Amino acid sequence: MAKYILQEATLALPDVYKDRTMNLFTLSENGASEFTFVVSRASVKKDESVHDVATRLVRELEITVPDFNLTSSHMTTVDNHAAAELFYHFKNDGTTVFQKQTIILMDEHPAGRKMVCYIGTCPGEFSDYYHDQYQAIIRSIKFHKPAPTETRDMLEANTEGPFFALDSESKILSVFKNIQELYGHLSLQRAKEGHYLLFDKQGAPLSIAPVPGSQPLRYALWTLSAEKSHHLVSQLSVCRQVSGSDDLNSTDQIRKYLMAQRAK
Repeated sequence: MAKYILQEATLALPDVYKDRTMNLFTLSENGASEFTFVVSRASVKKDESVHDVATRLVRELEITVPDFNLTSSHMTTVDNHAAAELFYHFKNDGTTVFQKQTIILMDEHPAGRKMVCYIGTCPGEFSDYYHDQYQAIIRSIKFHKPAPTETRDMLEANTEGPFFALDSESKILSVFKNIQELYGHLSLQRAKEGHYLLFDKQGAPLSIAPVPGSQPLRYALWTLSAEKSHHLVSQLSVCRQVSGSDDLNSTDQIRKYLMAQRAK
């Protein structure tokens, strides 16, 4: 389970959930505000750069937003993360709306990527007063530092299972008798992009990563130094279907099997 800290409380969700929350901050309680600051999140491809994402976003805005006009675009940094800053305006119900948007890319558990956008909006005019407020907010951003990771071990090609793969899109949990069967059934590209949550025979999370020094480049499964909350047992509630052998073809059977493994 992934733990989220909200302003009012904390909550835990299975790892297949993606954080696509939007934070809206406004200066006015009622009606339209002269300045709003929004934080939004969206998925990106694993191999996209900040520049690629910003260019794609501009193309999308040109198509979908009335009278879109890009004033400036340049690369910058936010807390030592590469970022792109866009400044543009468009029409909304006859009013010219100005927006300044700063875009960064971040890794997302277990292997995906997401973009985080910091958007300041002003109807009518983006004055120096609001520009200074926007820049002060951007300068205040301090990203969470990842916890130090322990040395990971690569699983050998003859490692016996069962192995488990939870498809984050279909929510189908597949069970494989050994590592070679898993390699033969899963899409490497989708695995690299984080579309599967992978687990060993004890339900501990695994990751797929390059084999150092391999030519041509090969990928393998590696152990993870993850919290117990990321165990397969914590993900079973989202499974819509199980594809496995007769003795492991339901979430109840898998839960009983994993509990027995823990007891050993």
